[in-house]
Amino acid sequence: MNAAPEAAPLHRRRIVQGWLGRPLLQAWRLLDMLTPKRLDHWALFDHPLKRGQFIENARAVYEHIRADPAVRVCIFVRGGTRPRDIVESATVRIVALDTLAGLWMLARCGVLLLTNSTALDMSLAWRGGGYSAPRPALRRRVVVNLWHGIPLKRLFALANPAQRRAGDRDAFRRRERGFYAGLVASSETDARSMAAIFHPIAAANVWITGLPRNDFLRMPEAQLPAGLDRQLAGLRALRRGRRLLLYAPTYRDGSAGNGPCYRFSDAEVAALKQLLRRHDAVLGIRNHYVARAAVPLDPARHLDDDLLLDLGHARFEEIAPLLREASLVITDYSSVYIDALYLGLPVVGFAHDLADYSTHQNGLLYDLDLAFPGPVTTTFVELIDALDAALSAPAFQPDARYQRARRLFFRHDDAGNTHRVVEHIHAAIAGRLAR
Repeated sequence: MNAAPEAAPLHRRRIVQGWLGRPLLQAWRLLDMLTPKRLDHWALFDHPLKRGQFIENARAVYEHIRADPAVRVCIFVRGGTRPRDIVESATVRIVALDTLAGLWMLARCGVLLLTNSTALDMSLAWRGGGYSAPRPALRRRVVVNLWHGIPLKRLFALANPAQRRAGDRDAFRRRERGFYAGLVASSETDARSMAAIFHPIAAANVWITGLPRNDFLRMPEAQLPAGLDRQLAGLRALRRGRRLLLYAPTYRDGSAGNGPCYRFSDAEVAALKQLLRRHDAVLGIRNHYVARAAVPLDPARHLDDDLLLDLGHARFEEIAPLLREASLVITDYSSVYIDALYLGLPVVGFAHDLADYSTHQNGLLYDLDLAFPGPVTTTFVELIDALDAALSAPAFQPDARYQRARRLFFRHDDAGNTHRVVEHIHAAIAGRLAR
């Protein structure tokens, strides 16, 4: 299978990446404070680190509102790249943020739908290195954070001290959390964690709606958006009817500790292949999207698109098609396993560096015995044994421990998360208009 088709370029002059960039952003801040806001103009943003990809929660919300005549959808992109499978219309515009026209449009948008923070979602790269971002007037807008996942790791206000200092080095990023009209969460427990992580947000502004992107896991296949259906077909061609084991390790900050991503030896790769052949299965590797993240398998020597598949972000933008096709999910501390629980998939943990990760990296919000309803292995031998047992067992039946973990992370058990989020956004707009 070939990589996903390249996103088309936006042929517009990218003013703010030239020498005028920084003074222009300072002037824009004054313009933004003076410009009237349109609460029917909703701003969404391409992925902050996967340029050209418009995915996950932002994509789900777009699919829900793109035909709504009462909403003008503005999808802001950077780097001159048009996202795939997005069609402009009378109610949808793709806007290059790093242009004068893009900055003017952003100043008019009264609703900002973030997936991380303004500092990342609006970040602009400068020639010669470095980044900056517009500082929007938050008091004059409805700002909602469609945070991209259910955290298993400590983040922001709950992170280890060194990680917290690094994350909060931008004071505006820390202050903006107090202006969020909404922050999506998935359960009562998740909402309490999110309220603490995103301090000083008001607890009442954490919405227990579920994550919009999880609708892609549960909706009928015929309703999947354009692009996801193509990725699903491509994965089936790779899988060729065999069971798919999805391995998705999390990112580790090399500056924060000594625990790198586990690297499988040639002998261990041979043992993995033997296991896969015996059970008519394949192992798909989805590394973290951060470019400098370590990888568990050498792509050139180990990933053969036969037994060991490259399911990386350039090839499969969304994880939903991978989870829909998976028979089992393996991870260390990535919350991808929580998405697997939404589908009732078995999960296996490979926490080879648990002590180091808890001490030097982000650390964990929950005890794995409570939050992870599958075997947690710490050595390769234990991992192979756990996989062999899972693949040898009859059809997976979630037990009481598994169901308890699902209740920990999910209030809703449907494909209505995006609908609930959009309803909350309209209510927040109505509340602002009533002031």
